[in-house]
Amino acid sequence: MNKLYKKYRVVGNWINVGIMATVLLPLLFLARFNHPSPADDYCYIDTVFKYGWLEAMNYYYSGWTGRYFGILLNHSNPLLFHSVLGFRVLSVLLLLTVVGTLYVLMRHLTPTLSRMAHLGFAGVLFFLYILNMASVVEAYYWMASFVTYTVPNILTLLWLVLALRWYRQDSPKPRRLLAFVAGFMVFAVIGSSETNLLVMVLLIGTWWLYKLIYSRKVDGFMIGMLLTAVVSCYFFFTSPGNQARMGANPLGGDLMFSFISSFQKVGLLSIDWVFKSPLVFFTILWVYILSKLSAGARNYFSLPIWIAVLGFVGVVTAQLFPSYYGVGIEPTPRVVNCVYFFFLLGWFYVAGVIYHHYRVYSQAPFLLSEWRFGMVYVVLLLMVALGFYRSANVKMIYSDILLGRAAAFDRENNQRYALLKDSKEAVVYLPALKVRPQSLFVEDIKPEKDHWWNKCMAGYFGKEAIYMID
Repeated sequence: MNKLYKKYRVVGNWINVGIMATVLLPLLFLARFNHPSPADDYCYIDTVFKYGWLEAMNYYYSGWTGRYFGILLNHSNPLLFHSVLGFRVLSVLLLLTVVGTLYVLMRHLTPTLSRMAHLGFAGVLFFLYILNMASVVEAYYWMASFVTYTVPNILTLLWLVLALRWYRQDSPKPRRLLAFVAGFMVFAVIGSSETNLLVMVLLIGTWWLYKLIYSRKVDGFMIGMLLTAVVSCYFFFTSPGNQARMGANPLGGDLMFSFISSFQKVGLLSIDWVFKSPLVFFTILWVYILSKLSAGARNYFSLPIWIAVLGFVGVVTAQLFPSYYGVGIEPTPRVVNCVYFFFLLGWFYVAGVIYHHYRVYSQAPFLLSEWRFGMVYVVLLLMVALGFYRSANVKMIYSDILLGRAAAFDRENNQRYALLKDSKEAVVYLPALKVRPQSLFVEDIKPEKDHWWNKCMAGYFGKEAIYMID
């Protein structure tokens, strides 16, 4: 069995990386056809050109939202430098950073495994995420969305890595630097969106709970993180613009409705995520890999089961709460993306915690005969192939590339830019986009010149009005 396991560690890791490549490479290729969206991307920079950078951010903070860090990033998008290429570069960097952050987190949670094993596991997480995520375009290609959800997701994982490194660091100077950067991560994440605010607050709260109950102490690091979170939440919730996002629906502000709806939604989503993907079989192999590690190598999974489960359920459920409580509506796809991201991470972490306690208290190893191990692996590969084939996201990504929709979308947008640049008229008539690849397209301008997106695009290009010709 040890020989089979060694073979799996070599061959299986490469298979995991290959599985990741089947979704990562086409996503990277799609990025070359990405364009700024008329939905919000132009509005932020049009406001900057009219009122100045700082005043534009103050306009949004005072009149629309308390997402101060998201406001900063959106008002610094590549259109500020008249660059379309910048959107493509950002999408590529975002995709690679997500994989890289998952890799770094695995390096810290399971330091005794090989680098290839860490990359393979990061690949598995990324593959599972792409298979069932709610919206690819809102996660990686629409900047107005990804700076307020995907970017803080990355920063949250980096905060976890910095926190783990702080506790392993003995020298005062590196500790101060780690604490400062970690504090900035807390400030940035909380200032990105209500969803990520709750994730960060719950993570810090869970850490505090563990320290108080089991360590009987609260260290300077966690005090600093808590104070930073309190200050960040103050800036977020005292924003005058937050009131503009409340009260649009009679169900907004209903605490019981929001609480029940959040749990119901998580339950419905979890059924698809668990039973319509290879997640269960990857979990079996994950537990088997952990069984080959010593108790010391599984130290980061020694958290009490009840705290791990409570934190997991709290994080995935709380992310849905703002949608119901704030405006009384179903969560948008970009919010569901965020929930699924932390669901996958929490699922594997809780599985590791449960196994660690099982092994410590029972001393019984997790045994799989060669025949059973082989069967699990064969079934896993079949489930991976089936999940890949059935995934609506995979079909969308590949068809947009192979059928030329992404390239046609790129050409049509470039033709629009040429019309806007060459036209000497104050009023411009643009053709509607005929090809709308769902992996890249969010919204288009409207036939009415007074629509907000038309006005923003017209202002950005120095026109009086833009009409869309249907």
